[in-house]
Parts: sequence; structure tokens; C-alpha cells
Amino acid sequence: MAYAWKVTVKSPWKKYVKGLSVQVVTTSCGKPTSKEIFDAFKNQLGIEKESGANPSFDIEKIK
Repeated sequence: MAYAWKVTVKSPWKKYVKGLSVQVVTTSCGKPTSKEIFDAFKNQLGIEKESGANPSFDIEKIK
């Protein structure tokens, strides 16, 4: 079964501005991994992950 999540940037970091969001689909019922989140930003918005700290995200399950 697939689960859909809305991932929104909570605190800005480099190209990741506050409020920017993507949808992530996972096959597990747990929240998406960092890799899945950054892959979604790359595929949907063209934003590559840069080295260094990570932005914080708000992750909510889409019903």
C-alpha cells in the first residue's frame, strides 16, 4: 500500500525557503526518509541537496 506525505520546509536553508513543499509517496507507513524527501525536491522542483546542515521539515500524512 502506498502512503502520501506533504513535506514543507519549516526553517529556511540555502535554496530551501520557508513554506516550500513537495509530496512524497512511500510504501511504508512511517514518515519518509531524508533521502526520499531530498529526491522529491530534486525531481519535483529541481533543487539539489547541498552538503552541510539540513533544513527542518514539517511532515504530514495526506488522507
